[in-house]
Amino acid sequence: MWATMIAVIVLVTTLLHGTDEPSEAAMRRAFTRSVSDEVRAVLDFVGETEGTVGIARIRRAGTALFEIRSFTKHDCTRLPEGDHHCGFAVEVGTVAGPLQQTLRGRFRTRPGGLAFFHAA
Repeated sequence: MWATMIAVIVLVTTLLHGTDEPSEAAMRRAFTRSVSDEVRAVLDFVGETEGTVGIARIRRAGTALFEIRSFTKHDCTRLPEGDHHCGFAVEVGTVAGPLQQTLRGRFRTRPGGLAFFHAA
């Protein structure tokens, strides 16, 4: 009897809160969006401090360009508030050469899709 009640409680909790962790593809999109937002913020700052000359200099050098060449999802842990704390390996292609890094971060489901936040 107790085992049945516990199973029902676990099932109801799972249905209400979900246990689905983000897919590798969704994590990659969220990470790419985050890097794009950071690059845009730098360009906005340069535009405010140096004007169009500064932005043109960055664009000529190609330093605002990047490409996610590989992204591999590692482990994920569901946090009490519903976010997932996940590890992943990423290779980012830049004008200065590839950057390879293993990172951890928080992934949160939002109305516009999954969002990535760097681990503190």
